[in-house]
Amino acid sequence: MYDFIKFIEILNKDDKQDSIKNALNSIKDVFHFAKIVADSQARQYYYEYVADEFNPNYVMKHTNRDIDYYFYQKDDYIFNDDELKDIKMILSIISLHHECFLLTKKAKENELISPNTKIPNAQGYLINVNKLAERFNINEYNSYYINIRGFGLINKIFGSKEGDKAIISYAKALENFIDEDEVIGHLGGDNFTATIKRSKHQAFIDLVTMCPIKVNNQGKEAKVNLIGIVGYIELDSLKSDHAQFLSEPSMACQYARNTKKIVVKVTPELLDMINDAKQVERTFKEELIKGNFVVYYQPKFDIKSGKIVGVEALTRWNNNGKLIPPGMFIPVLEHNGEIVDLDLYVLETLCKDIHNYRNQGYNIVPASCNISRRDLEVKDIENKIINIIRKYNVFTRDIVIEVTETTNLEENARLSKFIEVMHENGIMTSVDDFGTGYSSLSVLRDFKVNEIKIDRSFINRDILNNSDEIIIGSIIDMAKRLNIDVICEGVENTEQAEFLLRLGCKNAQGFLYSKPLPKLEFEALMRKIGTVYD
Repeated sequence: MYDFIKFIEILNKDDKQDSIKNALNSIKDVFHFAKIVADSQARQYYYEYVADEFNPNYVMKHTNRDIDYYFYQKDDYIFNDDELKDIKMILSIISLHHECFLLTKKAKENELISPNTKIPNAQGYLINVNKLAERFNINEYNSYYINIRGFGLINKIFGSKEGDKAIISYAKALENFIDEDEVIGHLGGDNFTATIKRSKHQAFIDLVTMCPIKVNNQGKEAKVNLIGIVGYIELDSLKSDHAQFLSEPSMACQYARNTKKIVVKVTPELLDMINDAKQVERTFKEELIKGNFVVYYQPKFDIKSGKIVGVEALTRWNNNGKLIPPGMFIPVLEHNGEIVDLDLYVLETLCKDIHNYRNQGYNIVPASCNISRRDLEVKDIENKIINIIRKYNVFTRDIVIEVTETTNLEENARLSKFIEVMHENGIMTSVDDFGTGYSSLSVLRDFKVNEIKIDRSFINRDILNNSDEIIIGSIIDMAKRLNIDVICEGVENTEQAEFLLRLGCKNAQGFLYSKPLPKLEFEALMRKIGTVYD
């Protein structure tokens, strides 16, 4: 009987598939065989070891699970019983080693695959995209980062199982779109990534930004459009690192979400803005103490007379002489919870200015200040607001607190309580971005608000048609009948202003009238054109 110790030592030398070939080569002449074949239809593969001249009829077959192993001899040698036992042992040892090799290979593959969608995860995506860069001209490709907007609502309405199916359907749509020389990845949750030929850019954008999928809604099939928010970069082979494949498109996608855009391209200017925003996280408290967050004032106008009817306090970050817009730092502060410090700072600055204006003899117009949803998580936020107003002896009728509606039931309950306390203390409230949420009509019914601000998206069209007139007119009419004031934001041309006036909306805010102004410029404008209270 053959001594198998050396044979097993070679098999166990490493875990590579070559070790099987090396071990078989060491005993090939001893057993007069030419090759061993491992064949599996269930796993769809075929391995052939030590190919040589051989008798086409196999000598022996061994089966391990769903894999068949065939032993072929080199010539017409006649094997005795002991040799056949040894051959059987060889096949048994090879099958065990081969099974171990396949399991290890499968485990490594699974490390690179998203378990839900079965497409590459972040690690697998980066490996594949680096291989792509080695084989093709990467200058002809774009890399994309995609987040599905409002996906939590899918889970909330249809359930998490249907949500998982929706993600799988979205992944399948991406998989069906790509060619062999393109790569996609699923980063978990509702986040995807892709590297696609630039010539297919628009087709890809059309797919990922409006992808129809089917879900089960209480036993009935329903169609849902998954809207992807996209950040992308045109790849450049001169870049030494691979941040362009993942991190930079991810930052562009986050910027798109923060600024309510659908598609944003990575540019040097965008990266500079994003880096500025990251800086605020490190330096916010110090910059706030130094007074580098500056309050700007955007007037609200009476459309008919052109006089100022109110004003909104906004903020800009003066970073070494460079003004950073709120879209770049407010989402950061909302995320880490520091937004409450900024909002209370703006309110205190506003109250201080109102106090000084009254002492100087100005006619005061109601001034609004925004309160973030995150502020409502602060237990005594109502008292903090009331105390600041009282500190500067500001009349409550001169202050308007702007809030934003929400789809979250818990947040809505907290918002309702907040508005109730403001109402009890004579402080007016306004609902910002009215009409963009899912609870707009219930806001009119359930909340004791004094004003609604119709979102700019309702009038931001080249041509305002009959449907726009019906929808906006209905909002204005309902608000009037409930004794709620109406103002429309984002008015940029006279056609929009005349359209609103015709429907009964008296007040507007937007670049047609004035952009947000520094304090001194706002004062000069008030002196020049006057207010409705003059």
